[in-house]
Amino acid sequence: MLQNSNPVKSAWASLRKGFVAVAFFSLFLNLLMLAGPLYMLQVYDRVLTSQNVDTLIALSVLLAGVFVVIACLDLMRMRILGRLAARFEMGVGAPVLGAAMRRRVQGESEPGENLVEDINGFREFISGTTLTAFFDAPWIPIYLLVLYVLHPFLGLLGVAGAVTLTIMALINNARARAPMQQASTARGRSDALFNTSDRNAELVQALGMKSDLVRRWVALQAEAHQHKTRAADRIAGFSVMSKTVRMGLQSAILGLGAALAITGETTAGVMIAATIVLARALSPIDQLIGQWRTFLAARGSYAKIKALTEEFADAPTNLHLPRAFKSLDVRITQAGPPRAITATVRSIDFDLRAGDVLAVIGHSGSGKTTLGKMLAGIWFPQRGEVLLDGSPMSKWNHEDLGKQIGYLPQDVDLFDGTIRENIGRFSTAIDDAEVLRAAREAGVHELISGLPDGYETHIGKGFFLSGGQRQRLGLARALYGDPFVLVLDEPNSDLDADGEQALRNAILAAKARGAIAVVMTHRPATLQAANKVMVMRNGAQTQFGNKEEVLKVNRRNVLDKPVKANAPEPVARLADKTQISGAAQ
Repeated sequence: MLQNSNPVKSAWASLRKGFVAVAFFSLFLNLLMLAGPLYMLQVYDRVLTSQNVDTLIALSVLLAGVFVVIACLDLMRMRILGRLAARFEMGVGAPVLGAAMRRRVQGESEPGENLVEDINGFREFISGTTLTAFFDAPWIPIYLLVLYVLHPFLGLLGVAGAVTLTIMALINNARARAPMQQASTARGRSDALFNTSDRNAELVQALGMKSDLVRRWVALQAEAHQHKTRAADRIAGFSVMSKTVRMGLQSAILGLGAALAITGETTAGVMIAATIVLARALSPIDQLIGQWRTFLAARGSYAKIKALTEEFADAPTNLHLPRAFKSLDVRITQAGPPRAITATVRSIDFDLRAGDVLAVIGHSGSGKTTLGKMLAGIWFPQRGEVLLDGSPMSKWNHEDLGKQIGYLPQDVDLFDGTIRENIGRFSTAIDDAEVLRAAREAGVHELISGLPDGYETHIGKGFFLSGGQRQRLGLARALYGDPFVLVLDEPNSDLDADGEQALRNAILAAKARGAIAVVMTHRPATLQAANKVMVMRNGAQTQFGNKEEVLKVNRRNVLDKPVKANAPEPVARLADKTQISGAAQ
């Protein structure tokens, strides 16, 4: 299968022309930096000997003009890098978010990983001073050549100093890389515990776990800081050594220049100019050593987001198929989470037609939630197919498929935004009439209307919802757009009697419109709206058929195992209550 180029590599490659411009500015900037040493050379060797004030003024004015040009070039270079950093961030943001969501869908996520921080960190690297040191480094030979022109001995000393600092930079990289990676791993674990504890603060408070979790987090933080401190100490040690070597080289070249001046091989101006040129030549290397930790972090962030987008690349866009309106056929031989070793669902075989409502019942762990994700197009069977109007869901364009699916998971999360945006699935063209219809069918219109800002109430800014309110808003979101397949996983777990009535009415309304509803449930209120029932046990389908036929079977056959005399009788009660309700109607 042909794969598109990696979006992170493409985003980096798109900066190439900008980097060429930065390199162009860097060339002229570094050439103009020689104006300072030349000025000192002229002052010491010409002005002081001739005592000509006019020459001094002319040279000073000329140097001031060069410094203005240098400032403009440096400003342009930094502004270009800032815009290149923004372009990179905008180029990789959407692909990285998409890859992260695909990884989450497949049940794989790195605890404590902060991809936004990785993107921001690499953006700061592009726009920061570390990258400018890389652009200045290629022009070091120009300064060394100038030193050699001033005197071969000065050039040789400069080359020796540059080689020494380069070797120190390579050793610094080798010694700091491992502890930096270890620190990143340990930091990920501590961040994961912090986020989990923060997200479940009420549970932590209720179970008295706060002190123990804080101690564990502090221990993880200490481990992370231990590795980070080790890396920082190594980098700092090499940074101090490089600065010491550089100062020693500057003193050495000053002494060598003085010695050459005494012997008459050079002048005092050459001595001063050589000192300034050497300092400029070694500055990029010294700067890179000092900021090596930033470079290592940026390289790690780049590798992380690149690997993520490669492993979880966006699938090719499938053909746009017409909207389904007839059937949902399920033929699952083996299924489970995308990268699971063992199957959690097997031997599922049933057909539903427009207007059918299927209630799926079974004990916890029987595979109902996994089956729901298959029916919602979140996961696809490893062996078998889920067909929508005869076409496998895996062959549908995902955006087209999503518009025909209404999915309500067990744990309902709402996104930062208004209630209108949440119900409207954050579409770029939200249909207000559809939002209102979905809210009415979910029985949540009155609740929303009673809020100060109504449908424009912003969720996430001091506005809190109960579990039942979130579930009903999630139901309205599932109903938005009149989906053909409605998959509801324990949709009444947090609902009161009014909420259950609204849920039942919503299912009946969807049935009347010709939709197919699949409800994972244990409660009789939902079973009353169903015309078909399927029983699951240990991930397999044990019974499927019309509601009356399945629920007439004795309890032992439905559950496919003996039940103690004093054990709870959920299915029997469901059957009795459903039959009573049917008789009452």
